[in-house]
This record gives sequence, C-alpha cells and structure tokens, in this order.
Amino acid sequence: MLEDRKLYIHYDVKTDYLEILTQKGEVVAHDAGNGKFDLKTTRGKLIGHAFMDASSRLDELEGMTPLVKFSVQVKIARLKRGFTLEKMAKQMGIGLLPYQRLESGNNNPTLKTILKLKEVLPEVSVDKLAS
Repeated sequence: MLEDRKLYIHYDVKTDYLEILTQKGEVVAHDAGNGKFDLKTTRGKLIGHAFMDASSRLDELEGMTPLVKFSVQVKIARLKRGFTLEKMAKQMGIGLLPYQRLESGNNNPTLKTILKLKEVLPEVSVDKLAS
C-alpha cells in the first residue's frame, strides 16, 4: 500500500512520534490502540500510519518495503543526532541530492553509500534491507 507512492515522513525526536503519509492534505488519525494510529483522508481512505515510541517499533510499519523501513530508520537516527540533511551528506562525503534520495525510500542505495552511512550512523541496521 505505502510502498509505491511518494512518502512524507515526519519524526519528532522529543516525543518519539513518527508519521508516514503517502499524500499531504486533510488527515484524520484513528487510534488503533497501543500508541498506533491509522491515518486516513476525511473520506476514510488509509494513507499512512503513525506511532508513539516509534524508534522502538519500526517493525510494525505495515505495507512497507524493507527499503522504506530502512529510510525511516535512517531519518530517525539522523534527527536524533541533530544533523540536518546537508550536515549528514557532508559527514558521509556525498552530495545532498544522493543523500535525499537515500532518505526518500524510493531509490536503491549502493553498497558504497550504505557503508558510508554506517560509518556516520552505526546504529542503523541493514539486516533486513536485502530481504
């Protein structure tokens, strides 16, 4: 469901709240229990998910490819460190656009890029990326 569209990812480090949408606009959050929310349009169409305590619950991201889950994990790790997109790209020694593509979840990163990422953010897991 969420894997074939452009994603809009919001993560708040202070509250550990994650929101992933496939489209912007009017959104209604429906409490699915246990800190999980289904995000729907005002007409009831499911367009995303949200989580409280998100950094420990990434395995619950339904309908997402391993690449999208990886990109969300990367964004969370970057924001926890207080890095901007520009600073992260510079730390990795790559351009801003390639880094933005990495975080978008829409492009396959090269092994070289993943290795550079792991140097800067060793906590990011790549275990399920190839599954």
